[in-house]
Amino acid sequence: MAEGSPAKVQCKGINQIALAVKDLDTVAKHYWNILGIGPWFIYEWEAPLVYDRKYRGQTAWAREKIALAQVGDAQLELVQPVEGPSIYQDWIDEHGEGLHHMNFLVDDVDETVKLLAQEGFPSIQSGRFEPKEEKGAYNYVDIKPLRTIWEPVHLGEVIGAEPVTFPPGFGSEGSGAAIESPAKVKCQGINQVAIVVKDLETVAKHYWNILGIGPWYIYQWESPLVYDRKYRGQTAWAREKIALAQVGGVQLELVQPVEGPSIYQDWLDEQGEGLHHMNFLVDDVDETVKLLAQEGFPSIQSGRFEPKEEKGAYNYVDIKPLRTIWEPVHLGEVIGAEPLIIP
Repeated sequence: MAEGSPAKVQCKGINQIALAVKDLDTVAKHYWNILGIGPWFIYEWEAPLVYDRKYRGQTAWAREKIALAQVGDAQLELVQPVEGPSIYQDWIDEHGEGLHHMNFLVDDVDETVKLLAQEGFPSIQSGRFEPKEEKGAYNYVDIKPLRTIWEPVHLGEVIGAEPVTFPPGFGSEGSGAAIESPAKVKCQGINQVAIVVKDLETVAKHYWNILGIGPWYIYQWESPLVYDRKYRGQTAWAREKIALAQVGGVQLELVQPVEGPSIYQDWLDEQGEGLHHMNFLVDDVDETVKLLAQEGFPSIQSGRFEPKEEKGAYNYVDIKPLRTIWEPVHLGEVIGAEPLIIP
């Protein structure tokens, strides 16, 4: 927790970013084939592996499939509800497939959730998983002021079940090194996860006060700092505010559309505030987007930012088979503007 935050719960790093999906095996294959993300370790997430399960305050039985892949400093998770009540099925029914939650590691899940409940943020789903001696536990809390679901989790050294791997055989002795993704674009790490909001300063202050996330560096994301901007294939003028905070190995971004056409305003109009996209670093944004377009995934918004000699550029691609928007980005050493800092 950054010095000076009053937060009783300390989020020291974004450990995992999760998507709710209908067909986990197919989506995992798409990630491997399009962005080179994998191998995937797939578990049947049900009893007896998962026990002491609760859903919205009541004991509940359900089962899911989950798939886990490490992408740089963060883990990407796919969750497929199979049977029984769950917040994953609720999400798909209400919003469709897509980004669902983030998690962070804690020593004591029960104590963390108790502190959040005291602040008015009760658990919406929880459980524990084998082996019991590892004390593995998870708990989801929909922290409305933070505009997304956060999951404090405690992990032991192992999960008490043998996963299926994709690609098949990955991890078998002598086989892993021989398996290579056919993807032309390789995502080596999740650099950033972004949330679209209506009031950026207020949400940034909530993150500081509830989870100790900050300081936040806030930029007026508009001309002349941002130039050569396009929206759905056409030159466009618009402006936003963005706020950036480093949370362990992953950057958290808040984006507030202010004026003009943008995929952020489109999202607010269609989905409301919440998780919007992830980005990854590349050497050449134009070449990366060209390769994705050749596979049928065109740009939906793009731009460049000062100083020009740093060649800073970003481009959003809604890769439907991956169930979310991905943003290849190139960053220089600096952004060509002085930010406002909160606190």
